[in-house]
Amino acid sequence: MEHSQQYQLGSWIICPQTNTITNKADTHSIDNKSMQVLLFLIHHSGAHVTKGQILAHVWKGSFVADDILSVAVSKIRKALGDNARSPTFIKTLPGVGYTLISDVNKIEKPKQGRSKRIGFSSIYKPSITIGIITLLLIATFLAMYFINTDKGSAANRININSIAVLPFDDLSAKQDNQHFTDGLSDAIINQLSQIKSLKVISRYSSFTYRGKYNATEIGQALQVDTLLDGSVQTMGEQVRINVRIFSTKNGQQLWSKTFDSDTKNSFQLQDDISAAIQEIIQPGYVPIDGSPSSKPAKTINTQAYEWYLMGQYHWRQRNPKSLAKAVTYFKKSLELEPDYAAAHVGLGISYAFLHTYGDWYERRAIDAALPHIMTALTLKPNSPTALAAKGMILSDKAKAGLGELDSSLYQQAEQAFIRSLELDNNATTHRWYSTLLSRLGRESEAIKHLNKAIELNPLSASMKRSFSFLLKSMGKPDTAQRMYQRALSLEPDNFSHVIDSAKVNRHSQKSVMAMAAWQMANPEIFTTCSSVEYCEQLVLSYLSIGAHQAADKLLNKMRPIHGHLLHSINLIALSEKGDVQSVLSNIKRTVQHIPYSREAMFDLAVAQFRAANFSLAKTSLLQLYPEWRNKKSIVLAEITADNYMALVLYAATLSNLDEKEVAAPLLHKVQTFLKQDRVFDKMQAEFTLAEINAQLVNTPQALHHLTKALEMGWLESYHREWWSLQNNHLLRSLYENPEFKLLLKKHQEKLNELRGRLIHKLGTIPR
Repeated sequence: MEHSQQYQLGSWIICPQTNTITNKADTHSIDNKSMQVLLFLIHHSGAHVTKGQILAHVWKGSFVADDILSVAVSKIRKALGDNARSPTFIKTLPGVGYTLISDVNKIEKPKQGRSKRIGFSSIYKPSITIGIITLLLIATFLAMYFINTDKGSAANRININSIAVLPFDDLSAKQDNQHFTDGLSDAIINQLSQIKSLKVISRYSSFTYRGKYNATEIGQALQVDTLLDGSVQTMGEQVRINVRIFSTKNGQQLWSKTFDSDTKNSFQLQDDISAAIQEIIQPGYVPIDGSPSSKPAKTINTQAYEWYLMGQYHWRQRNPKSLAKAVTYFKKSLELEPDYAAAHVGLGISYAFLHTYGDWYERRAIDAALPHIMTALTLKPNSPTALAAKGMILSDKAKAGLGELDSSLYQQAEQAFIRSLELDNNATTHRWYSTLLSRLGRESEAIKHLNKAIELNPLSASMKRSFSFLLKSMGKPDTAQRMYQRALSLEPDNFSHVIDSAKVNRHSQKSVMAMAAWQMANPEIFTTCSSVEYCEQLVLSYLSIGAHQAADKLLNKMRPIHGHLLHSINLIALSEKGDVQSVLSNIKRTVQHIPYSREAMFDLAVAQFRAANFSLAKTSLLQLYPEWRNKKSIVLAEITADNYMALVLYAATLSNLDEKEVAAPLLHKVQTFLKQDRVFDKMQAEFTLAEINAQLVNTPQALHHLTKALEMGWLESYHREWWSLQNNHLLRSLYENPEFKLLLKKHQEKLNELRGRLIHKLGTIPR
């Protein structure tokens, strides 16, 4: 292998004699061993070469670790501007070695004639050569200076409007630094989110592409024009981090930089990288709080920082076991650094989530969480994460009726959210704020912020689940179900998907048994049964099939029982007794408490209809749909998958008010709509067809559709209704029909069989 031989590798000229890699715009130097590795790959271009072959050739029998080869390849890639996940030059063969995938050619030397004359020029040739080399070095230095300076200011000129930060590659030998690499990406996302003119995609969406890489596809999916990626490599006490920004349109690299430090300074290094990237994207940026620098006032203990990163990694998993680990790690971090604001925030959020996703009572979670959040804000008053957490916890405290007047707590929570969003345009903050706004009845604002959250986090299943629950509360059941399916397609194995599904979908035999199986698989959650997310749905599911003992077993552990669950249980009991007037009184009180809730208003209309207060039922329905007031236009009213059940109730109400000339055409119109197969819940659509035909006194068709709905698995869902099939108000014309009574008997037998299976599954004894 001739040492003076040069090679053309893509746009680069490889010069072994000077250990340089050059193109028209740039020159990079690499160490001798890295050059030998590159030459070995060049001479075996297209072939698969093992790590052992390279080590044996370059290090010639010396005992060295594989890490040293990884470092050499990393240096070559950096010089070439190559990327390990989407390589142009060197492809990694996992567990094997490498292969050079780019075309390579020898550069032929120009033929030169020998000078026979020895004179003045020959005598001074060495000094002239030195001078030329010196000038070239100076020129190269200046060129690189201006190129790098240009890169630093170019980001502003190329108008970066949006960016996604991908999870960094862990190039360490043991591949055990994911908490650190993820923490680095998180820090960069948090830093960039403070630039108001920049759209920064949330980690939950960008981290979807861990281990995958197609810039154009990512750009289209996340609607961003640039990506930021990088790699982290540790060698003993040393850490090297490579970072680059490139376009999603053509893959062109816009900026790159390497950072070197030792692991003792990893916290400072992370902060330096974030600040450098922020300066590249928006030179001279000053945070909204007016501070000249985002650097911490003091260096955080390295081990404390390590514990913090591990805690942060685990609380994001949002399940009981991971949250318990997160609490442990954050506590360890605070033992070493009591004034570490970020660790206080992490611990506070973890405590808060132990109610939502674990087995802590709400008061216990709030009382444990809030002091840590307030401590963090004392240490860092403009911490956007601490402010957002304060808003979330105070909103939960107000909803639970703990402490100060609800209105005062809600006001404090909203102020915290607004300030947090001024500092950091964060998807999670938008989501938490939307929950507060929904509780206050400001639905249009809630939707606005949740849409913003999804814009910043388009691939988040969690965001779409939240949106589906909001839509359900807004009286849009079909849209909620479709949104939930989108969430499920993004995260089919979500820890609590069988419970979440019950919030927006009807119960079925399959779903009830799935919830029982999930309860048995996660017994630690049900030791106190304090989570609003889980136990309430199980109770209502079990009551739906008459499994009272299974429901009571959970209820006995739920102290205190939330007001909305008590409300549902009371309605079920009163309905079973036939006490429709008490049901109506209960629902009236609910509507007075939450007059903005469309779901509650519809419940009131149903209760008024069942109590034969048809005029009041009509008034309530017109509050929900004022466009139905005009009798001439009602038959032209738009029917949707969200309002068809309300339209059927409205038509039945008009019929009972002797307005059959309007009611009948309306029922026929809804019937035509349902036969177009535009409703997500096919089972409910079939059941509603039975109700329509019962109202039209078309008994054979009513029985046909009811039979079909029951065969499809329809059963009472007490989280959506408080009455059973046998006293359904829209099937009243079928009550005395023998075939209907036979269907009721078969349905009860099916419920008994299902209840028996559930009792056997849970190991309970029938009541």
